[in-house]
Amino acid sequence: MIRGSVSEELRQAHALQARGRLEEAAEILRQAIAREPRNAAARHLLGITLGRIGRPEEAADCLRKAIELQPSNPTIHANLGSALSALGQHTEAAGAYQRAAALKPDFLAAFRGRGQALMRIGEAGEALASFQHAMRLAPGDAQIHNDVGVALERLGRRREALESFARAAALNPYYPEAYLNRGAVELHEQRYEQALVSLDRALELQPRSAAILANRGNALRAIGRAAEALASYDQSLAIREGDAGLHHNRALALISLERYPEALAAIERARALAGAEFGVLFHRGVILALLERHDEALESFDRALELEPSSPQARSNRGVELGHLGRFEEALAEFEKTVKLRPDYIDAYNSAASTLKGLGRHGEALAMFDRGLAVAPDHAPTLWGKALLLLAMGELAQGWPLYEARLRLDYLHEYRRAFAMPRWSGVEDIAGRSILIHAEQGLGDTLQFCRYLRLLEAAGARVVFEVQPQLAELMRSLGLRGTLITRGEPVPRTDYQCPLLSLPLALRTRLDSIPGGAPYVRADADRVAAWRQRLGVMPGLKIGLNWQGKPEAEKQAWIRGRSYPLACAAPLARLRGVSLISLQKGAAASQRNHAEFGGALAEVIDPDDTGPQAMMETAALISALDLVITSDTAVAHLAGALGAPAWIVLHADPDWRWLLERSDSPWYPTLRLFRQSRRGDWTGVFESVAREAASLAG
Repeated sequence: MIRGSVSEELRQAHALQARGRLEEAAEILRQAIAREPRNAAARHLLGITLGRIGRPEEAADCLRKAIELQPSNPTIHANLGSALSALGQHTEAAGAYQRAAALKPDFLAAFRGRGQALMRIGEAGEALASFQHAMRLAPGDAQIHNDVGVALERLGRRREALESFARAAALNPYYPEAYLNRGAVELHEQRYEQALVSLDRALELQPRSAAILANRGNALRAIGRAAEALASYDQSLAIREGDAGLHHNRALALISLERYPEALAAIERARALAGAEFGVLFHRGVILALLERHDEALESFDRALELEPSSPQARSNRGVELGHLGRFEEALAEFEKTVKLRPDYIDAYNSAASTLKGLGRHGEALAMFDRGLAVAPDHAPTLWGKALLLLAMGELAQGWPLYEARLRLDYLHEYRRAFAMPRWSGVEDIAGRSILIHAEQGLGDTLQFCRYLRLLEAAGARVVFEVQPQLAELMRSLGLRGTLITRGEPVPRTDYQCPLLSLPLALRTRLDSIPGGAPYVRADADRVAAWRQRLGVMPGLKIGLNWQGKPEAEKQAWIRGRSYPLACAAPLARLRGVSLISLQKGAAASQRNHAEFGGALAEVIDPDDTGPQAMMETAALISALDLVITSDTAVAHLAGALGAPAWIVLHADPDWRWLLERSDSPWYPTLRLFRQSRRGDWTGVFESVAREAASLAG
């Protein structure tokens, strides 16, 4: 077979390369080298071709032989750098690019390639110098300005990095990587809105980029647009499904959306992909805690701490889970370790103080709150926690001012109101002036504090009282001269406004000056008479039972555990001369179907009725009973406001309004308090309640 010259074969190989026929080009070049082993050009071109085929090791060998033949050729050195980079041999690649640059000081690709190789081995300072040299050679090259920005960001010089990315985008407005990198730095700088603008522009240019979509999801999540963030993560995962970080971030978005089971599935997928990774295990623990799977949450935090024993967040969360599991002394030890690791970790001080309070160590709890406030004097949850403790201790003068911190708590955000009218502080004369008093928090709070409106009217104020719709009819029995409106109705303009639960502060309430006068609300007389007639067929002492408050509210630490399972009231069902009547509303009413004595507990009101007449019906029923026995719920306050006899069963660390140790209430003279002697012991409480009820029944 007659063959052409090597030069002709090189021309053929170039032509085949241009048409993408790389294997054929390589074969021709091998034949040429077989005939002329010392032909550097053929070896060089074969090395380039093998690199393009995806065989970098063979490419590197070929290029090294070409350099032996032609050591002063800078292009061969640069192409060897590319092959070594493809092999992950970045230190050697940087050396090859350096030799190319030394041979040709204006070799742009050599300086850029060296910079990229140095970045991969963590030598950002040297990489920056190399990129800056390249930038001087080609000041109008957008890619090089982008490279400079990447190196600056790696060195922590983020402001300069943003300037470099901006120059890259200005030089080439259609360069998505510049917008992506700018957005990523803006994310790190917590400039989330700007980051979203940058990333949206990047996405316009490159709609199928997993990296852009992932970063865009992070920006959206940071500004509270979790549903859109989730959609962005899902689009990214459709391109890059096996990315553990994306599944992790998707789980965080689902947490924000309170879709906890889905969040758990996402974090488990991240764990399967990432293995034992601290962040994944930590957030897995968070999700399990939110699902109230506390044993599993504790195990996940334990595993996270094996990887990062000095993580204050993981240690503090471990303490919280120990508390959920009733292991309070261990929880306290974890919080102490947390503040040693991070002395400014205010949440740990707060948790430690709350744990001490729950253990009945009130003086130590107060000192711990103060330690936290020394670190963060304006921290609302800690001020709130200290307020609750002071109020429980009867220190109302110190507690009421701190109680105002409730208006800054995230989980009470719905009660923050913005009004044009000034806030009444108690100092301003309100005689002849109008004032809006707006109810907040739960129904029980409104029932407890509505008594203060009479004091305002006695001072000459014209009161507008905004209440929850469920209480509107009952509140009319207050006999106010002013105006009653329900939440959601238009609010009239008044001279002043004040949240209802701020009135004790404004009026300087102390234990000996709590407004009394119960009953201060009244049930409808005809309804009461009808209930008495209906209950008349039941034998003996008629006792109403209520056992469960609002479950959503009881997820908050300060009222967790206040309700008791209906089954604990079994000793009452064994009493002679007693008829039990359910006052329970909501899903917890179904416990009657499972309790051993459920058949002996009469259900005379619809537990699902929460309509506008439901509260009036309950008030009438309570007024017709001989006694109410309830946990710390709105029913307790309703009975107290009606002046009806009621016994309140309280867990070991009850809400502040029941004070400490007392068996009576300065707020409600007809209430009697039965307290747990140790946390979780409802059995002892109900044995005591049953003995007292038996003496009443005769």
